Amino acid sequence: MLIVPLMSCGARFPIYALIIPAFFPAAWQAPILWLIYLLGIALGVLCARILRHTLFRGETTHFVMELPPYRRPTLKGLARHAWDYARHFLHKAGTVVLVFSLVLWALASFPRAPRPAGAAGDRTAAAPELAQSCAGRIGHALESVLRPMGFDWRIGTAMLGAFAAKEIFVAQMGVVFSVGHAHESSEPLRARLRELYTPLNGLCIMLFMLIGLPCMATVAVTRSESGAWKWAALQFGLLTGLAYLITTLVYQLGRLAGF
Repeated sequence: MLIVPLMSCGARFPIYALIIPAFFPAAWQAPILWLIYLLGIALGVLCARILRHTLFRGETTHFVMELPPYRRPTLKGLARHAWDYARHFLHKAGTVVLVFSLVLWALASFPRAPRPAGAAGDRTAAAPELAQSCAGRIGHALESVLRPMGFDWRIGTAMLGAFAAKEIFVAQMGVVFSVGHAHESSEPLRARLRELYTPLNGLCIMLFMLIGLPCMATVAVTRSESGAWKWAALQFGLLTGLAYLITTLVYQLGRLAGF
């Protein structure tokens, strides 16, 4: 359960789809995406072995599951299973996700900066508002911690939104860089990224978002499945710490190598 977030999920793909074409030539794009996925799997195997000899020492318990006979699914059975899973998510994870979503929305929305006359409805005007919000101020405050990984306050602010859901990182970057509504294929956003960052920065963004900062849904489900907040906190802390160490190492070695 602790290593499941290391497997790249669909929510991370918009980040990869934004960053890889922005910084890498076409011939490299598929191999880099493939390597990112393989890196997550390799780290998962390595972390599992480390956990097996530290937190989970002892005799191995064999997993035995009896499979029921296969039958043709019925509409009633499908509806019941769908409802059971939906109810479970809404009951166990939905409450926590809702609370965290409200907190993140408040951090990104307040305090409100005065908007110039005639700027109502202008999406690009949201950038200075975000910079003055609590989320923007937190990003500025964390900049000294983020610098060893090659990140600035803009990336840090977008990462706060990524805690709600990884794909929100792309939209937050669009707000920060005043390009309006952004998505993974946004050429204006890619152009702004190329102006301010290097391929090494782009690689480090993908590494950190792959390894660390599990989203709130992951935290909520880990808590509900394990029955204790300590495992959710341990998962979040260990993976984010590992992401910080690996991303810092890659960035610093890349700088020394002239990248």
